[in-house]
Amino acid sequence: MAKLGRLWRLAPPQTELSLFLSSSLGISKTVAQVLINRGILDEESAREFLFSGVERLGDPYQLKDMAKAVDRISQAVFEGQKITVYGDYDVDGITASALMYRVLSSLGAQVEYYIPERQSEGYGLNAAALETLTQSGTKLIITVDCGISAVQEVTAVQHEVDIIITDHHQPPDILPPAYAILNPKQPGCLYQDKQLAGVGVAFKLCQALWAHYHPDKAMLTEHLDIVALGTIADIVPLVGENRAIVRLGLRQLAATENPGLKALQEVCGVTGRVDTGKVGFVLAPRLNAAGRISHAAAGVELLITNDAERAAELSAMLNQENITRQLVEKEILLAADQLAAAVPLDKVLVLAGENWHPGVIGIVASRLVEKYYRPVVMISLKDGIGKGSCRSIPGFDMYEALKDAADYLIQFGGHRQAAGLSIEEKHINKLRQCLIAF
Repeated sequence: MAKLGRLWRLAPPQTELSLFLSSSLGISKTVAQVLINRGILDEESAREFLFSGVERLGDPYQLKDMAKAVDRISQAVFEGQKITVYGDYDVDGITASALMYRVLSSLGAQVEYYIPERQSEGYGLNAAALETLTQSGTKLIITVDCGISAVQEVTAVQHEVDIIITDHHQPPDILPPAYAILNPKQPGCLYQDKQLAGVGVAFKLCQALWAHYHPDKAMLTEHLDIVALGTIADIVPLVGENRAIVRLGLRQLAATENPGLKALQEVCGVTGRVDTGKVGFVLAPRLNAAGRISHAAAGVELLITNDAERAAELSAMLNQENITRQLVEKEILLAADQLAAAVPLDKVLVLAGENWHPGVIGIVASRLVEKYYRPVVMISLKDGIGKGSCRSIPGFDMYEALKDAADYLIQFGGHRQAAGLSIEEKHINKLRQCLIAF
């Protein structure tokens, strides 16, 4: 299959409006026209988009269940109950786990963190891990960047341990019976900014906790370097609160006092001004490499350690993991591209291969989306079971498409642009037909 070219549709210039925005905001006419092209048509909206800061950080208590979550966590802190932060193995999950751990520790909580191993445990809550955590004395589990689809897993332990879910993925029709759920996309949640990353939702909980204990200094902006890193890496829209988080966080990242972030920038050769490109293409891939090739716990440790020597060791290890990840990615991309080239160009590409590294197939899927401009599902097969990573294009809702094909899936979760799934090998063709029909 040949690489597809893009067809450009140029928005007509709006000379009078661009002149007005240019003069009122002190920006060039070109920038003003770009704002107009993005639907930003008045001075107030443009000013917020370009210049918003801490005032744009929303009230965390507008999130449904926030008061319940804060009350339960403060009870756990007061009674010395063991809290476990249960995260995900991508950068969003790593940063969210580190953020929750650092804030809870600073509040005097007895806290640990748990990140599932990608290949043996897979994404999200799993029964074996929950059983281990409850038997180890955990009284409260706080999920970050996962948990919203774990109905069965939460139901099984709801009388043994309290679970607070913080997540940003699309909620299923039936929610888990958790003690509290923080997700701006859940029904009945009035929070204005629905596109927060997982670390963004975790940050709102941390803000609310900080306000509970320190009402005189409630903004908690000192961790925005970590929050910005996860927000950029998860490729959520940089508008509204996300944009304010990233603007403030990038400024902080350039002068960070976090030993892990300092060491990571040093090993990557990142100096001076830090922008989204340096985060997305230099810093984030090295944190991601831990969860893809070995274990993401190293990434969390890097972000929470106060030991500069240990931070340097971990950064060097993550850098090496990233080199390994690049080599594995190159091999799988070549194999997948050959498979794609051997068949007609379907509306959705569903590609499967034996023992493709599950930690890398998501990146390969993104590469193929760039090349063919089609939704792509990459499936790694082992012993008749496939683990899949899905990446989409703006016009195709991957989560809804998988929901439509749920009869052929063991499990799935995610959102419009990216998702994950498990499937029996014998059902892959049915999945392909379903997605194409959708």
